[in-house]
Amino acid sequence: MVWTRVIFNIVLTGDTFWHLRYFVCSLIEQSDAQFRSVTNGCTSEAISQIGQFARRHRDRVVEVLDVSPNVMVAHGVALDAIRRERDDGELFCFADPDIKARRPFLDDFRELLSQYDAVTSGKEVWTDDNVLPADHAGVGERHFYDSRGFVFGSPHFAMYRRDPLDETLDRWGVGLGSAGPELSAATRARLAEAGREFHVYDTAKIANILFQLDGNSLCHFDHPELVHIGGLSHFLSPGEPGAKGGEEATPRWGRVAGVKARLEVTRYTAALLRSSIEQRPIPPLPSGLDPPLQARLEGVRAEVTDLVDRYRDC
Repeated sequence: MVWTRVIFNIVLTGDTFWHLRYFVCSLIEQSDAQFRSVTNGCTSEAISQIGQFARRHRDRVVEVLDVSPNVMVAHGVALDAIRRERDDGELFCFADPDIKARRPFLDDFRELLSQYDAVTSGKEVWTDDNVLPADHAGVGERHFYDSRGFVFGSPHFAMYRRDPLDETLDRWGVGLGSAGPELSAATRARLAEAGREFHVYDTAKIANILFQLDGNSLCHFDHPELVHIGGLSHFLSPGEPGAKGGEEATPRWGRVAGVKARLEVTRYTAALLRSSIEQRPIPPLPSGLDPPLQARLEGVRAEVTDLVDRYRDC
């Protein structure tokens, strides 16, 4: 079966759209998909910018949907609101707004959906390790697999066959935003029986586990033409009360041990993106980086400067 109609839901937060629109332009140019701009705690200025963009690309942006006008909710909660309010046919799809498409990509995912019931993608550029450690208490956003190859999937880019997804979520009383503490006794027992019970789960992890336990198939495919920064919005419009925006801000997750690579990549990318858009000198790479991290940032610098140059008039 070939799915000709694909609508990606792109959740936008705070006042990030002015900078992230370049990534969205790349997804538009490199696919024949349509897109729904989903606003989640966005500023009035950002909503105006998103509306103008939608009108400029009215053949590709099907609507602007505000799922939470007054407060920024968790990403999975926003996705659950979309799923309740909109029916896009046989597929339910979403993509993060900091994913760059370098070349056409969608036909490869359509082909995978002829073999699987769902497919995810979007490995963050700051890591190559997406395996859940054996002693880890929770399944984080970057944990796409366990050590035995079980697929938790990615919360950054996903395409589901809608019917089996709805059947699983309804059967177990969960959503894409389910995090663990709110689960029913029956749902928690099913996860425990399968050896998949953890203290906390990131977006879509519980849904993806139960989806497969119900007999559906899920594939994770890191498409070579998709470049996902990961966590960039935190440095463009931090969600913490009282936090100051910009590349000097440190989000709550940045104070946790073991996140240096993510912190350095996202902070530098935000500064680079601002400078490129405003046509100011490109900021130098941070000093004292180890060679692998420096190589990542050099790659990010090339990708982002190309992105802004390519889509400046989008």
